[in-house]
Amino acid sequence: MIRWLIVGSALMLGTNCQAATGEREFAEQMLGRLRAAGSELDMRVSERDPLVIEMTYDGAEETADFDLHTFYAFCAEATAEECDTFLGNFVSLATTMPPAATAANLRVVVRQRDYLDRLDSPPSLSRQIGDDLFALLAFANADMVVIADREQLRALGLDVAAAWELAGEQTRAVLPDLPVDIDLAEHVVGYEDFNLLPSLLVDIEGWRGIALKAGPDLFATATSDVSVWVGVMPDGPRFEEFKRVVRSECEAWDPCVSPNVYRFRDGRWVIAD
Repeated sequence: MIRWLIVGSALMLGTNCQAATGEREFAEQMLGRLRAAGSELDMRVSERDPLVIEMTYDGAEETADFDLHTFYAFCAEATAEECDTFLGNFVSLATTMPPAATAANLRVVVRQRDYLDRLDSPPSLSRQIGDDLFALLAFANADMVVIADREQLRALGLDVAAAWELAGEQTRAVLPDLPVDIDLAEHVVGYEDFNLLPSLLVDIEGWRGIALKAGPDLFATATSDVSVWVGVMPDGPRFEEFKRVVRSECEAWDPCVSPNVYRFRDGRWVIAD
């Protein structure tokens, strides 16, 4: 069974108590929202837990559980407007179809260590590329990333090595080129209009060559899948202000990959303290 636990900072919002709604009534209202949004999934309130909605995607053998406990707790404390907005965001997520577990959708994604810690079972299909950055095998489309597991790879007839090679090739094909021929001391490069941009940082050998030219003040960010900055900036007040801006940018992204700025040291990305 796949279990989705959505946890957001919105639990810290709002202090005006909303009229209480029973757990099953709350879940039934969510079902109504999902169906009104056009979802054609097979959905039901779980008999195991009235604050869980069970969903079955076409062709899937397992159900996906959407856990509503966080939302129920939030709406018990939030204003009606805050609750409505929060639940609307959930409906948008819940009605997004996940990528199919096909070889063509295999990608390499980059996530922080705390992302791995939040997974039900920390994946073995990961490679550490920095202090707190990991490359992971995943299935991805324009809307969603789903971390891959060994069983899915076996179903595709791929061993782990072949999966990494294929995912790497397919990811590089949809990413911009590394800034090999750019004077990063003169031009800070901001990447956008691509997805999975932090995966640029996985090419350690490519960055090794860039770092030799750019020097020890090379930096990179990985704030979100659609935002990466690369440049050269020495330590000092300007760099400290830049780190503050990056942390603020991270707070604006949902989700944020990492709030840190990184230096390239000894073939890995280290947090710039």
